[in-house]
Amino acid sequence: MRHRQKTKQLGRDTKHRKALLRNLVRALIEQGEIVTSEAKAKETKRWADKLIGKAKTDSLATRRLLHTFFGKRDVVNTLVERIAPAMKDRISGFSSIEKLGTRRGDNADVVKLSLVEATAKKVGLKAPKAEKTEKKEVKVAKKPAAKKTVKKAE
Repeated sequence: MRHRQKTKQLGRDTKHRKALLRNLVRALIEQGEIVTSEAKAKETKRWADKLIGKAKTDSLATRRLLHTFFGKRDVVNTLVERIAPAMKDRISGFSSIEKLGTRRGDNADVVKLSLVEATAKKVGLKAPKAEKTEKKEVKVAKKPAAKKTVKKAE
């Protein structure tokens, strides 16, 4: 039985697990969506929803608390100034999980963890997709083929 066990261990020791979750939450906030395994996504969703809920109250104390978790000021500023105001009308459920299938190498379930659609579009977190550059067709003038002269054998 797993009495008083709050988190999934994810096959890692404590420091490695905390660093992994911190980086996944940071990537979610910076990019708006991440693709990862289902177990990691569920644990990341728990942390992200808690941190976004705290960021909704913009004060020096919450900024300091968020900074102790992330360690980067720009991530904290993005969270407090851009994401949290867009989520003011929501009480919870700031992120969503969408199943994508299984990974080829180890058959693990792969999911896409993203911030709520309307919010991500409003804030403009997602990086714009690179437009396909149209290849210009260059017409090369063909040289006329050299005429072959056949000598008649006499």
